[in-house]
Amino acid sequence: MMSILLCLFFVNPNTVCSQLPNDLKWVTQSIEYPALCTQVYRNGWQVVKAAAQTETRNWVVVLDIDETVLNNSGYALERAKLDSGYSESSWAKWVFRKEAVPIPGAQAFLDSVRTLGPRAHVAFISDRRFEVQQATIENLQKHGLFKDGDIILTKTSREDQKEDRRRCLEAGTGRCEKSGPLVIVALFGDNIRDFIPMWGKENAEIYRMVTLTVDPRWGRQFFMLPNPAYGAWERDYQ
Repeated sequence: MMSILLCLFFVNPNTVCSQLPNDLKWVTQSIEYPALCTQVYRNGWQVVKAAAQTETRNWVVVLDIDETVLNNSGYALERAKLDSGYSESSWAKWVFRKEAVPIPGAQAFLDSVRTLGPRAHVAFISDRRFEVQQATIENLQKHGLFKDGDIILTKTSREDQKEDRRRCLEAGTGRCEKSGPLVIVALFGDNIRDFIPMWGKENAEIYRMVTLTVDPRWGRQFFMLPNPAYGAWERDYQ
């Protein structure tokens, strides 16, 4: 499914911080990481609130789950203690235990979105497998992150890409038929593919060097959560 942080929080709090790689030290011990997550969600809330005042159609806020809404550092801790990395079987067991915790700012944002009236919808688009969808819902519910009426679209096959599921929401077809067509007013994620279908090293380099600076959607419709540990960038977007 994905590579995972391998050694979050596995040291005693009194252990010298230099034993952690800088990216993990920043995520697990800095003030800046939770501050940035909170900042992203607060800025996103201002955009969504403004959109709700003018949008006359039914609309939706779309969120990834892992490292966007749920923090899986507990899984990383266990794998580190075993001196082992990600595996599909261990990841599935973790998901079924429903022990992931919220990303800073996520719950307050979702609570606010749900106050914006009957046109407002919340949808989660995740590459977690369909087989773990119910366990994922229950983990989200435990922290008040998933409510009745919310939409969740997990991955049903290798070919089922997030872009396909975004189109499903917009068209109100297939798994999204019950909610009807929805206008996506904001997307939240920690990977470029939570926003656009980015594939190939050359395409990624062009976007990074040229297109990104003129793409008006960042901070207006697209809101990126920080994740310096894993993502499509590890594989050059292949």
